[in-house]
Amino acid sequence: MPSSDAPRRGMGRGFLWFVVVGNALLGSVLTVVSLGMLTQPGTWSPAVSLVAAAAGLHWVAAGAVGFHRMYLRRPRLDGARVTTTTTDDGRPAVELAWARTIIAVPAFTVAGLVVLLAAATVLQAAEGDAGAAAWFTGALALLLALLLPDSLLRLRRRARLVLTPHGVELHGWDGDGALAWDDVVGATLVDAGAWTSLRLMGRPGATLDWRRRPRVLFAPAPRGPHLDVPAPAVDVDVRFLAGTLLHYAQNPAARAEIADGRARTRLAEHVRPPR
Repeated sequence: MPSSDAPRRGMGRGFLWFVVVGNALLGSVLTVVSLGMLTQPGTWSPAVSLVAAAAGLHWVAAGAVGFHRMYLRRPRLDGARVTTTTTDDGRPAVELAWARTIIAVPAFTVAGLVVLLAAATVLQAAEGDAGAAAWFTGALALLLALLLPDSLLRLRRRARLVLTPHGVELHGWDGDGALAWDDVVGATLVDAGAWTSLRLMGRPGATLDWRRRPRVLFAPAPRGPHLDVPAPAVDVDVRFLAGTLLHYAQNPAARAEIADGRARTRLAEHVRPPR
């Protein structure tokens, strides 16, 4: 199967590789220098050296490895996460499960920064230097920590797109919504910030029935009758997915494929609908 070429926001691949290599080198240098300070009495204290070394490792993990997985890694579009299933009320369905990478990497990055900033604050206080720098790192750690509960709530959700003979259901990271096939009027790719999303658009006045997930600070809701599927989260080509969804929206008789499993085969094996 081909690799994912779903468009993602950003510079060219050359620039993205420059960012990955640069972060890997800078983080590695910080780690090596910090560990070297452990053998140089009278310079940094052991605690400061270890925190700085941990910061270097986090720099490599988040800035190089995480950045690569977010923007350069191209998962294979093999349809392995496309399955047949039944809904809670017993209807046959085809499910496209979402990968969590694009939300796990930012959550890991923020969590690591919170730990490092908190450690830096404690070290400054322990050394009797609870001045402006300690207040700054402590306040920044607290502000970033406020983002973590919602990140955890998103990661715990089993996000997926579900096709039924009746319509399309989206169980996303921020909530659940559904569109009846007869309400679907278009599908397009939109810029969603760090990635591109497939937007399935409903006719004006269509009922989306959006149910926002539990939240601590925020959980975005759609502004209008549409459902957004993050392109990097699914293991099928989003352009082909868009065409297939429109095929079912425009051809009621074809929706029988969802009930008998042919829709799963069509999506996983990239089988184009008959003309």
